[in-house]
Formats: sequence, structure tokens, C-alpha cells
Amino acid sequence: MKYALCALLLIINMPVGFSQTSESLQATVADESHPLSPSDSLASIHVRDGFEVQLVASEPQVLDPVAIDWGPDGRLWVVEMADYPLGIDGNGKAGGRVRVLEDQDDDGYYETSNVFAEDLSFPNGILVWNKGILVTAAPNILYLEDSTGDGRADVQRVLFTGFLEGNQQLRVNGLRLGLDNWVYCASGSHHAGYGSENKITSTITGETHQVGSRDFRIRPDTGEIDPQSGPSQYGRNRDEWGNWFGVQNSRPLWHYVLADQDIRRNPHFAPPDPIVQVVTPLNPLVYPAKAPQKRFHSFNESGRFTSACSGMIYCDDRLFARKDHEQNAFTCEPFHNLVQHNIIYDDGVSFSFRRDPAESEFDFFASEDRWCRPVMVRTGPDGGLWVVDMYRYMIEHPDWLPPEGKEELRPHFRSGEDRGRIYRIVPKGSEHRIATRLAGLSTTELVAALDSANVWQRDSAQQLLVRKRDLSVCEALGEMVSNCSNPLARLHAMCTLDGLEALTSSVLKAGLSDAHAGVRRQAVRLATSELVSVDSLVPLAADPDLKVRLQLAATLGAFEGPLAASMLAKLATDSAGEPFIVANVMSSLNANNITEVLFSFVRQASQQPEPQAVGDVRLQLFSQVAAMGDAGAIDQVVKLACTAENDAYQPWQLAGLARLLDGFRHQDVRVHLSETSLASVDELIAKSMSIAGDESNAASVRMAAFDLMLRHPKRYSSELRFLAELLVPQSAVDMQLAVIRRLAEQSDGQVAVVLLAGWRSYSPLLKARVLDVVSSRSGWAMTLLAQIKSNQVSLAEISPAMRQRLLSTKDTVLAAEWDKLFATAGQSDRKQTIEDYQPVLGLEGDAGRGKIAFQKNCSACHRLGDVGHDVGPNLTALTDKSSVAMLTAILDPNASVEAKYLTYGVLTVDGRLQTGMLDTETGSSITLLSTEGKRETILRSDIEELRALGTSLMPVGIEKDLSVADIADIIRYVQFAGSRNGG
Repeated sequence: MKYALCALLLIINMPVGFSQTSESLQATVADESHPLSPSDSLASIHVRDGFEVQLVASEPQVLDPVAIDWGPDGRLWVVEMADYPLGIDGNGKAGGRVRVLEDQDDDGYYETSNVFAEDLSFPNGILVWNKGILVTAAPNILYLEDSTGDGRADVQRVLFTGFLEGNQQLRVNGLRLGLDNWVYCASGSHHAGYGSENKITSTITGETHQVGSRDFRIRPDTGEIDPQSGPSQYGRNRDEWGNWFGVQNSRPLWHYVLADQDIRRNPHFAPPDPIVQVVTPLNPLVYPAKAPQKRFHSFNESGRFTSACSGMIYCDDRLFARKDHEQNAFTCEPFHNLVQHNIIYDDGVSFSFRRDPAESEFDFFASEDRWCRPVMVRTGPDGGLWVVDMYRYMIEHPDWLPPEGKEELRPHFRSGEDRGRIYRIVPKGSEHRIATRLAGLSTTELVAALDSANVWQRDSAQQLLVRKRDLSVCEALGEMVSNCSNPLARLHAMCTLDGLEALTSSVLKAGLSDAHAGVRRQAVRLATSELVSVDSLVPLAADPDLKVRLQLAATLGAFEGPLAASMLAKLATDSAGEPFIVANVMSSLNANNITEVLFSFVRQASQQPEPQAVGDVRLQLFSQVAAMGDAGAIDQVVKLACTAENDAYQPWQLAGLARLLDGFRHQDVRVHLSETSLASVDELIAKSMSIAGDESNAASVRMAAFDLMLRHPKRYSSELRFLAELLVPQSAVDMQLAVIRRLAEQSDGQVAVVLLAGWRSYSPLLKARVLDVVSSRSGWAMTLLAQIKSNQVSLAEISPAMRQRLLSTKDTVLAAEWDKLFATAGQSDRKQTIEDYQPVLGLEGDAGRGKIAFQKNCSACHRLGDVGHDVGPNLTALTDKSSVAMLTAILDPNASVEAKYLTYGVLTVDGRLQTGMLDTETGSSITLLSTEGKRETILRSDIEELRALGTSLMPVGIEKDLSVADIADIIRYVQFAGSRNGG
């Protein structure tokens, strides 16, 4: 139903009273319309036993803080988004600031505060860099420097420009150092722009880059920019070993398993979604210290994550002892005034999580002060956990509030602009730890600083060493890689040498044989044929750590020769059940190695029983063989596929040959096949109809044979009739679905006639699939239109979602015909529709009937408890359960649509139209998500046009299929089920 807007700093925070959980604070927090003093707000914070919260800075030293970083001189740099939400003057005027705080007596509290830069446009990210700082302030990434020593930024250079503006909660942000010496950023915007709207220009190189909806990394000094897997909403952070993590309002932590620079190398391969959700499920529970607040949007979950931001991994040992294969993750949740802690642990190529039982009542940091808005959390140089509190009465942008909410909150748009707090969490009763001041240290001392438990110190020392470019330290760095007892120091020393372009073969080999998997993995990433031979990598193909093997599968793509190919084949065979490792293997394929990889894979796979996963990898390889166009590999595939054992074919042989032939796409197959191969292919294709028609064959064999049919002009008509005759109730459903799938790949106008001929005998499942197919081409949709007009297909059987898809055609004549047929009400009619359905509000509704209606009409896109699909927002618990709010959401889905729920249309080069939400984007492909959780992955090379349709995935007009009583029942069911599931 309504897709609520939520984001970076985040989510709708509205006034409401609540029952006090702390008697001592009851008087001070009873009136939530007034802010608390820093001391009272500090007293309202619950923190886990054994820890204490310290206030290190507050107004007037800081105002509206949203991001922090530390300089090598110990100063604290703070970004202040003072112009939020509508500009410093309420009319868009820029007013953001950067402030510098200094702790002059090293007691852990900041006495001085100086405004370094101001009049910035909604700044939200910072990194100390060179002699100044980097700041994200869309549409720009800026470099600011004080060249005169007066404490003010007199140098202000735009390094990159063109980033999307719009919603201040979805803008470019981040700025974090990578082990690879790049600076990483979060794009912030979720599928919010394409084409000219999303092209980023480097002012240093003058080049323009298409980043799309991915994150990216930059080299600020040279102007390079490189897309990364993404996007993360607010904060893209890594752990100590180089794993990157992101967030999105209802998803508190995910892991980027695949690197975009790897998976985009092979344009013929569409990789899986590079993201794994670590903290699950969608909208997991939070444990606040206060009751939930009033909200004005409909479907936002109460008591669950809705405003996740700044997901990070704690990287020190002051708060928690280090454990092998286990780390501590923290995510801010400003709507609920808390920071949640989860323990994440290694799980194959990614991670799983569990909640710490010590935090059963409240989350790690949970405030009773409704103004407390933790928006960033970081590991400090002192080993403490630092929390940035913007301290605002409301943070949701007024432009995305409904009219009644905007009016009620108008007096509070900027409430809190004169306040802000920064906290530090440390072990209770511990002595203050003074962070090492790196400024002024010699290069030798900086090398020693790499041997630290603290991530800020190691990162900063590495950055300073790389910038100084003093090659006299290379020997000491190499010695550290080989002999230091601290694996993190070994890791940074190796990466520092890489940044100095001074990594040697001997040092890299030491890293490859390191006792710690994290060091080995980064050494594999750095391995090049100029530094080591492929022989040095052989032991790592059987490494016990899957993350090492994952990286090896990517690195081997840069090596040539039969040994590298054999190792890729071994990884594909041994790790066939690990789709991410297989994806990196496929990304490493190229015209120079495809033949060797295929031959080696076939040999290795034949030496052991073949599980299904190995067969799936074989089919993927067959597809790649055609795309690469290597004659030797093509002939090998044909031989494998066409050689029957005891006159019987296996499903993989038939399907494999079809994959090979499909891989040639619009090319002339005969150009790529030798005479012998061509004869074998023609013979097997000619047999395909008899194989499919032989009922003594296994169903899997018969269905695989379908894929070889409709390929020869002389047999096309007879094979089409054969397939049509299988679309009857007497055929198994799987058989009919396989026929529909094969017909969907054709462009022949007769196909729509064949598919619709048996309409009245189809089950609902088959009807849905047929409609999905015939709506994908304008010509077929015209046939459907004619069938509806002649009453062969009932208009009532066309769902609202399908109506929306049919109306999205580029054929204006056809669109007008559909519009006339459906008599679709435009957006301007929604108010009248809502008025017409006001009788719903006078009905009680029945939850039992509502569940049935929900399953039929809503579950294709929404999940409620264990019913439905996670396409639109999860409805497990609603904050605003009023019937008025839900009625509006159902009838007017386009009133407020978060960008990620917009519908996109993809027109492929072969004329098919696919629609859905833009779920995943990589360098080589995009994936659309549509009803019932269906995902359609499309290679970029197959896209003729990609366009946002400007509407919610939830269709307008759902009321056409629902009576007044049905809607009342659905509302009652959602209210009832939501309350039972933690709402």
C-alpha cells in the first residue's frame, strides 16, 4: 500500500506523549516539545551494563552535527547540516558548516570550537585529507584548506560535480579510506536517476562518468572515480579486513560480497545481487527506551528499524575483546533514539548475525529523550564508540509530509537548530586513553604506528606514509609484513607498500602464506603477474577460508596460461554451490582463457559424482563459450552436447546446446561452427521434437528438448503446433510452464494467438504467466486487446498491476486503446475516489475475511507476518494504524513514493518490455523486481532503453477489484495482524 518515504537522517519523527520508563526523568521529559539540557539528555540515555556514556561536546561548541572525523593532530572535525531541512532561511539558502574542535589539555573534552567553513549546501560527509578536508555537499565533493593559518578555509575546490540533489536525505555521503588507498563514498540515492541526471564529472581530468545507482571510490588528488557495488543510503563503512558494509532505512546492515570492478569485467555475464543482508529480517526489531512517536505516513513499522544509518563495524579492542571470526556491528536508528549492536560472525563468503543476550531489554545505546537523533557512529582514536547526535525535534523533510503533518509540524521544522551533541561510550570506570598524535611523527615512527589495535590510527598512518612517499621505509614495512605478531599491522604494511608502488615479490609471497586469512585475502587481491607467478597462488585454490577463494576467483582473471585456467575450473567445480565464487570465476573469463577453463572444468567434473550445482555451472560456461566466440571451445561444447550415451541424452546436454546457441544471439550460428559441429547440431535439433514427444523419456529430458525447438525455419510450424498441443489441462503444470517459457523467447506474432487459445482452461498460475509474456511485446499485447474486446479474455482477469504494465507501452496508439478500455482514473481523480470510499470508515471489518482478501490482492507485493512477498514495504507492524491513513494509502499509492519503489521499464534490443522496481545494478547488468518477488536480470548489452515510469509499483485502481467491504476487511486484518506481530 503506500510506500512511505524514509532515509538518511531519517524518518518521520512526530510529537506524542509516552509513559515514562525512568521515574527520575519523568519531570524533565514530560513535555517533549522542549529540548533537554545536555546534562539531562545525557542522564536519559540507557547504555549496556559495564559501559558509560560521556558527553564530549555540545552546544555551543557544535550545532546540528551529522558527521565527524579526526585529524592527525588530534583535532575533531565536525560537519553541521545547519541548513536542514529547507535552507538556513527556509527558502533553500545554503548554511551548512564545518567546525573544528580542539582538546587542548587532553582530558577527552573539547574546550575550543572554530567555524572552518560555512554556507555549504547540506554537507553530510567529511574526511581529513592532505592539508585540509574533503566534504560531500551535493552536487559536489569539495576540497577545503586553510592556506593562511587563520583557521578559516580560504581554499575551496570542487573535485567532482554532478551528484543528484533533491531529497537531502538521499545525497552522496560517506568518505572512508579503503585498504587499497582509494576513498569510498555512498551514493545515497536509490535508483533515483539515469542518463544526464546522474553523470559525474571530475574537474581534474575533465572526464564524465556514469555511476548510476552504485556507490563509488575516488582518488582525490588525481580525479579518478570508479563505481562500486551499491548503493548505501547513509554510510559505507568497512571492517578491519577490507569487507565493506552498507545500510538502507529498513535494512540495518548488509555486506557487499562482490566488487564491481571484478564483476563488470565480463559484459556477457549477469552476476547475482552483490549484496547479502547480514542483519535480518527486513525491518528487524529495535529495543528503545521510550514509546514510539506519532507518524503521518502509513506503512512504517513501529518498534522496528525504519531509519537505519551509519552501519559500521567496531574496530578496536577497548570495548570488546577480539575474537576469531567474530565482530561487533553498530547501526544508528534515529527515529527510535538509539544505536543497536549486533554480533556478526563469518559465514562462508559473507556473514551472519546474532543479538548479544546482554542487551535483552534495551539496545546498546537507547535514549528517553525524543530529541536525541543518533545519525553517525564511529570507532574513535581512543577506542571509544563515538555517537553523533544531530539533536532535532523532527528530521523528516517537510516536502515529504502529508498536508496535515506539514501543518502540525510547521512550527518545528528547525527546532533544535541551535543544539547538537557528540557522545563517547567507554568501559565504565576506565581511565581516559589519549590517542596517538600522528602529526609531526617521522616516517619511521609512522611505520611503528601501524602496529596498533585502533583502526583510525592504522588508516591514518597508512595515508600519511603513502602521501609522504618516503621509500626509505620500504624495508621496515617489508619486515613488518614478514615478522610482526599483529596481523592487522602486517596487513596495513603490505597495503602501504602497494600505495607507495613499492610492493615486492618477496613481501607479497609472505602475505600469500600468512597465517591469517584476512592477510592472505588482501595479498591475493594485490597479486599480479608482474610480482608473482601463478604457481604462488596454487595452494590458495584449496584455502580453508572461502573469502580467500572468492578473491582468488577474481584475481585469476588477470593471469594467462593453462595453470590459471585450471585453477579457475577447480574453484568452479569445488565451489559450485557458492554462487558468489562462481560469479567471480565467470567474471574472470575472457577470449584468451575460456577454452582452457572449459576443458579443465569438464575433466575435473567428470572425476566425481555430479551434483546439480556442477551441472548449473556447466550450463553457465556453455553460455560464455558462445559469447566469447572461441572456435575450439565451441566445438568442444558441441561434441559434449551431441554425444549420446546408449542413445540417450541427459537434460544438461540438450539445455547446454540450447545455451550455446542462444549465446550467439543475433549472429549467424553457422559462421561459428565447423562443418562437423554444424552437422551434429542440425541432427540433434531435428531430433528434439521426437525426444520431447517420447513419453517414456523423463520429464526433465522432454522439457530440456523444448529449448532446441523452433530453431529451423522448415520445422518451425510443426514444432509450434506440437508445443501448442501441450498447453492443455492433461499436461503437467511444469510441462506447460516450460512451453510458455520457450514461446516467450520468440518474436513471432503467432505466439500470442497460441498462448491465448487455451485461456479458459488455464489455472490462475498459467494465466498469470501467459499475461506476463503477451504483455512484453506491443504486437502480442495488441492480440490480447483484441481477445478482450471479443470477450475471449475477461477484462476482470487483468489485475491492476498488469493494467499498469500494459499502459506503460511506448506505443502511444496502443496505450490510448488500453486507457480507453480500462477507463483509468488519473491522479487528479484520486481525491474523488477517496471521497467515494468514505463508507469504508463506518464499517467494522472482519480480519478473517480480510486475510483472504489480502492474500488475493496484496500479498504479491507486501509481506505481513509470514504471508506475502518482500517487494513493497513489509507490513508486519504499522505505526499509524488508523483506518483513514490506510484507506488513503490503498487508494492513492502515488501520493508519496520513495524513489526505490518507482517502476522502471526496460525495452530490450529484441523488442521485449520488462517492468519492475530497479532492484540491483552492476557494471554488466540490472535486475528488476516485480510482483511475487520475481526478478528479471538483463545484461546491459541487451538494453535498448531504460526509463523510470514515474509511478509506484503499486498500481492505481486496485479498488476496481475490491468492494467497500473488502477494503474494510483488509484494513481490519492489517491492524489485527500488525498488533499481533509486534506493532
